[in-house]
Amino acid sequence: MSTVSATTSATLASAAAPSPTVLKQKDLGKDDFLTLLVTQLKNQDPLKPMDSSSFIAELAQFSQLEQSANQVALLQKSLDAQSVSLQYSLLPLVGRDVRVEGAMIQLGATPVTLDYSLSQDAASVSLSILNASNQVIRTGILGPQDAGSQQIAWDGKDRNGTMMPPGIYTYAITARDAQNQAVPVTATSRLTVTGIRQEDGQPKLAVGDLTIDPGSVIEFR
Repeated sequence: MSTVSATTSATLASAAAPSPTVLKQKDLGKDDFLTLLVTQLKNQDPLKPMDSSSFIAELAQFSQLEQSANQVALLQKSLDAQSVSLQYSLLPLVGRDVRVEGAMIQLGATPVTLDYSLSQDAASVSLSILNASNQVIRTGILGPQDAGSQQIAWDGKDRNGTMMPPGIYTYAITARDAQNQAVPVTATSRLTVTGIRQEDGQPKLAVGDLTIDPGSVIEFR
């Protein structure tokens, strides 16, 4: 005759026992509040009816609850209307060139220009271009440069001379002064808007797979 250990018996008993039902908490709404109030009135003691002041207070709470719910609904409708209005206001930017903050490159059929600004004179400046996977595909030594706006053209080729496919790339400028201290660099990007995209309930500018906040646009042409 086979023997079942106490541990095994406990395990089997646990497996056979029904799982406890988990009740999900539900937020009370105005309909629930009204149902509770009506139930309370139906089941009150006839010899000790609800005090009128308590009844009025509960009605006032119900009224406040309903007004709050209506205000939330109206606010949501207003936000939705503003979102739609902003989306239509952005439509004229489709097909236009915009300048935005950040070091991005929209590579197409022609070479692109990278724009950046140095806060002070730099003794050495270097460039790195990265693909969508954040891998460095091209580097360059630009030498010393003066403070202010700078530009450099990229022919769209990697370090091996292979033409890269159209898409969005990024770049990094590293600058150092004569004392080998880092020089702050501010980069901007020229991009062509290809569409409007909803993201987190807000309309944004689409540049291929890239999504841009309209608030980051510096200028458009």
